[in-house]
This record gives sequence, C-alpha cells and structure tokens, in this order.
Amino acid sequence: MKHIYPAVLLFLVNVSLAQVRFGQLPKDLQLYPRTSQNQASVPISGTVNATGFRQISVQLWREGKLSTVVSQTLSMAAASQPFQLSALIKAEPAEYRFRIFLYKNNDSTLVADRQRVVCGDVYVLYGQSNIIPGTSLAENYGAGFNDRYLRNYTYINGGDPVSTLNWYPAKEPFASVGTVGLNIQRLILEQYGIPTVVINGAIGGATITELSARDPLYHGNTNTSYGRLLTRVQLAGLQQNVKAILWRQGEAESGGNATGYGDKFATLYKQLREDYGNARLYVAQANLLGSGSEAAGTLRDFQRRTRQLFSNVATIATVGTRDYDGIHYFDTGYRQLAFEQFRLLARDFYGATDTLQIGSPDIQKVVYNARRDSVTLVFEPSMQMVWRDTTYYSFATGAQIGRRFQKDAFFLDNKAGLVTNGAASGNRVILRLNAASSAKTLTYMSPYFSDALSPFYNGPTLRNSRGMRAFTFADVAIADRIATPTQLAATPIDDKQIRLTWSVPTAGSQQIVERAVGQSGSFQLVKTLDGTTRSYVDTGLPDPYALYRYRVRVLTQTSESDYSAVARVMLLILGLTDAPVVSVYPNPVGPDRQLNLDAGSTTVSTVVIRDMQGQVVSEWRGRATSQLQLPLHQLPSGLYVTDMNTTDGQVQQEKIVIR
Repeated sequence: MKHIYPAVLLFLVNVSLAQVRFGQLPKDLQLYPRTSQNQASVPISGTVNATGFRQISVQLWREGKLSTVVSQTLSMAAASQPFQLSALIKAEPAEYRFRIFLYKNNDSTLVADRQRVVCGDVYVLYGQSNIIPGTSLAENYGAGFNDRYLRNYTYINGGDPVSTLNWYPAKEPFASVGTVGLNIQRLILEQYGIPTVVINGAIGGATITELSARDPLYHGNTNTSYGRLLTRVQLAGLQQNVKAILWRQGEAESGGNATGYGDKFATLYKQLREDYGNARLYVAQANLLGSGSEAAGTLRDFQRRTRQLFSNVATIATVGTRDYDGIHYFDTGYRQLAFEQFRLLARDFYGATDTLQIGSPDIQKVVYNARRDSVTLVFEPSMQMVWRDTTYYSFATGAQIGRRFQKDAFFLDNKAGLVTNGAASGNRVILRLNAASSAKTLTYMSPYFSDALSPFYNGPTLRNSRGMRAFTFADVAIADRIATPTQLAATPIDDKQIRLTWSVPTAGSQQIVERAVGQSGSFQLVKTLDGTTRSYVDTGLPDPYALYRYRVRVLTQTSESDYSAVARVMLLILGLTDAPVVSVYPNPVGPDRQLNLDAGSTTVSTVVIRDMQGQVVSEWRGRATSQLQLPLHQLPSGLYVTDMNTTDGQVQQEKIVIR
C-alpha cells in the first residue's frame, strides 16, 4: 500500500493506539541529552495488547533518510506482550524521525510517528529580567534567525504549567528562551555543532527570596517560581542532565534592600544542588543602577566572590557592557553578554582553545608601596590590564561635553578624590595618591551612580586587553608591602647552570625567580618556589655566552615585596675551542698579575675582560700585535672571561682565574 488517504490514515492510527500502549516514546521536537560518547539512546517501550502480530519495528530516519531499523519478534498467539526497543542518535545538526510499525503477516501498521527529535545539551536560565526576553525580538530574531536545531520546553503563558507543557523550537512560544539564551544556543550550534535546549524560568523584578521560595514537602510545587521551573525540567526528563545554570539577579535588591544577600544566596545554592545535582552555576555580577541601596556595592562584591565561597561556580561581570540604559540593555548589549557567557561555556564544556583573558579580571590583592603614596592592584597573572578615561562629544556639533576619569571610580575608606592618576602594566594597576595614606580599604565603583551627564554609569571601566571588564569590588583590605629580599648572588656552576642564593627578611607563601637574557632583555618567570627556600639552581641555560640577569620577589596571599636588586652573571666557560687561535697563560694567573697572549701567525686587535656578572673590568685596544702582556694588578682574585678579537675576524673567549 503506497498511498493512504487522510481518513484511512486516521483510522489506522486510532486502531493502532488501541492495540499498543506506550510507556516510553519520543515527542515531536524533543531533545535527548548527549552522553560522553556524544550520543543518546532513545528508548521506545510499551505493551502490544492484541493477538496476531509477529513483530514490532522502529524505523529511524535522519534528515529525511532511513538510517536504522530496530525490531522485536512477537508471539502471534499472545494477547499482551511487552516490548523494549532503543535507537542511538548523535549530537549533531540533524533531526531524527521515529516511525513505529506493527507487522501482521506481510502487512504493516504505523502506530506512532515522532519527528524533529535531536540530541544535545541542557541549560537552565534563572533570575530577573536581564536573562529573559530582550528588546526587538521580532526584528532581530525573525526569519533571519534559524532555530531548526534549537529547543525550548515550556507552557503557554497563562496556561496550566503542567498539562500544557510541550516541546517547541527555541523561538516559540513568544521567544521565551530570551535574547541571551537564543544567542548562546546559536553560538554553541555554529561553533560546535551541538543542539541545545534552554529552559528559562526567570521572573522580571523578582527578589532572590521570591525566586528561592520552595515547598519543603514538594519541591516541584507549581505555586512557586522555583517549583514551576523545576517541574519543567523534570517533565522534560532532564533533571539529572543540566550542564549549567545561568543565574543573573540582584537588581531588585540593589535598588531596594541589599542586606543579607549572601545568606539568601547560600540557601538558593543549597536548593539548586539538591534538585539539579552538581550542574555548574554561572553567577553574573549585577551592573550599577542609577540609585538604590548603599549596600549594593557589598552585594556585588559577594557575587564576585561566589566562586571562592561555593564549589563549581564561575562568575562574570556585567559593568561596562555596551548599550546599557541603567537597568536593561539594547539588543547589542544582550548579544555581548551572550557572547561573553558563551566563551566560558565553550571553555568548560566544549574544549575551546580560546581561553586567554576570556574571564572578567578579578582583584587578588591590593598593596601599598613603601611610602604609602600609591597602591598596586594585582589581578590574575594571565590578565593584561588596560587603563583609560572617557570623553563625551555632542553628536550634533562634535564639541566636547564632558569627561569621566578612571581614577574617580576608586575610593579609599569609601572617600573619593584621593587618587590622582593610574596606570596599567601587565596584571597590575598602580594608583597614585595625592598624599601618603593610612586608609585600610579600597573600593572600585560606588554602590550606584548618576550625575548631570547621565542618569546611570557610562564612564570608563578597568578591563583587560580583550575588553573583559573587571569585577567591581568593595572594601578590599590594603596590605602593607613586605620587606624586599636582599643579598641576591648569582654564581656560575658550569656552562649550563647558575646557582642563586638570597636572604628573605619576611617569609612568604611563595617566591618567584625571574630571569632576563642580555642587558636589555625583559624579565620572564623562571620558577615559583615555596616561602622557605633561599636558593635555586637554574639549569639548561640555552646560551653559554650570554649575560644573565636575575631578580626575586616574595609573595603572600595579601601582600608582596618589591623586587630584589638585580644579580648579573655569565656562565663558566672553559675550552671553548679545540685548537685556540690565541694562547692565554699562565692560567691561573700568578702573583705577579701578568697575563700573556700569544696569537702565533695572526694578530690580536682587542681584548676585553669581564667579571662573572658581565661587567667590563679591563680592556685593551691598541696596535694589532701577535704577542701581548696585560697587567691585571687592579683585579681581585676570582673568575673572569676574556674576549679576544683577531685582525682576521676570529673571536675567542677564555675563562681565566686570578689567585
């Protein structure tokens, strides 16, 4: 039978449903979570409640082409027979179709047909309005935005949160996945070919108390926001498969009562762990509002520190995001937030190699200099910090209408105007103060902000070289600088090793050793040592003729020292040539301090003698000669390196010892 009219098809389906009771069966548009093998096993099970059937089969179609057939033999005489089948689908940009047939003799009956099934990853979004649908959704996410392999699982707004739950493409119904969710889904699919479902349970304007309210006897109680979200995840069959929960909230408290936020978050965190297992939690630090609670800065600082206080938590800043209006963002701002969040997900779940400086710079410690007229802000070692100010111009005339200065975003003991300027170098930012200070704490960004130029903060922000803005922070302790290491000495052992020794007045948790090659080379980290070590042997040095410079520094969790004085040294070189052009004798040099050179058939044009720190201590430049006697009375006993140049262009280097 090649053609079946709709009326006949409807009859067959109705009959077949009476003959088969399904226990497990995919739904149209359903997403199955992928395993570590990048696939999912889709179970199809139930009972055949009729006699005369010899087989039940599942046809698996991939993108419109038959891929696999899985069958189970039935007893034709049995009136009730259980069946259990499964088919593997891959996590890829592909939709699968499941067609289930019953066979009687040579006839087949279609008993179920499920289409557009995919395999992929599961994400949950929760919080306030900045994680729910954004602006201009129809214009920005209409026909030009393809959600073929992207999914949503929700209920129609205003409908029963259980009976009306269904699978949808991500843009339906009413784009409830939201701007951030849609863009994250798109980026994951484009970059890694993985379909996703985003289940968004955020509520505009909700407090953390409202969002964490949970029925202790029935966590999925749909009378609460928390329960409605959990019910959606449970009925989708995804509760144990959520990869990450994106939490963006705090504006309600920042604009009202921000006290006690930490304890409330701890309660929510405990509940999420109970109901979603160890899904990774991403906490977004809230932006500055135009007005609100004096404790808003403390709330943001807590959000910054959640990754230190709780396990399996990552954080990201939102301050400085483009197109901010004081509470929400235009579409470009939401796209930026989504892209920055996506890079963290790609790092954590998709093996991304683009991981350098994709996180928000986070303050590690703040330290005074010795005079206490500047403070150094230390961020993660990988960060390359950028300092900038902002100028505002009239679009109509081009005239400057105002400026904001980065220095004005810093407060010592919550007092403004004490920072005169700043500069960034590597992972450090140095703030110059107008006078020596006794302040105990440093704050970056006020609790809220508005002025004559703008009703919200649109000034400069600390950021790294990839544009990621630093977390705001509040009341971070300013530490005194600890004592600098002294008596750093560098001694050559042979032509590949140098021994370093030094003294440390104040023990630290770590010490770092840095090395530079040549007089002008930049210092690079060589070794990180524990706080009790007082020596180190640098091995495998690549250039036996180079000058090496060393310095050390002591670090603690809250402070650091200045760098030690630089020690200079050259490697110990002996027998640089098998057949030296110039004979150097006696070696060691005797008490008369006379060094003789014999160049044989050639002539010597210059002689330079250096100590083991690379400093020139004696030099001869005269008429070229084949024999030369150099008085070295001025040199103390020790090891030296002699460089000799001949008129025929040869260079010879010899180590000499003066006793």
